[in-house]
Order: sequence, then structure tokens, then C-alpha cells
Amino acid sequence: MEYLAAGLLDLINIFQPELICIGGGISKAGDLLLEPLKKMIDQGDYARTSKRRTRIVPAVLDNDAGLIGAALLD
Repeated sequence: MEYLAAGLLDLINIFQPELICIGGGISKAGDLLLEPLKKMIDQGDYARTSKRRTRIVPAVLDNDAGLIGAALLD
């Protein structure tokens, strides 16, 4: 969890994305993963006092994103 938070913090602090989607098998953990992860990220986010914050959400397509993308290739 700490390594994931550290990696995401690097991305957030460098690129300041509006949204990060967590997908794949890890996303099935839901709030067991996301809530502690968000707390860790809140502590190290350079923009924590800003109105514009990066949101971290589970991916809507879960593990099907690759299959759907491959099916759409024509």
C-alpha cells in the first residue's frame, strides 16, 4: 500500500491529473484499498490546500477494459 501511495503521489505531484482510475484485480478491493490509499495520498499531496484535487476512483470497466478495447479495434 505504501509503495502504491508513493507511486501515485509522484504522479499527482508532477502531473496534477484531475482523475486517477484504479483498475484491474486490485480495484475489486474497493474501499478496503481506496480509503487508506486516499488518506496516505492526502498527507503527501503538494496541492492538499488547493480547491482542485486529484480524485482517485475505481475503474468502471474493471478487468474488462482490455477486452473491450481489443473488441473495438477494427
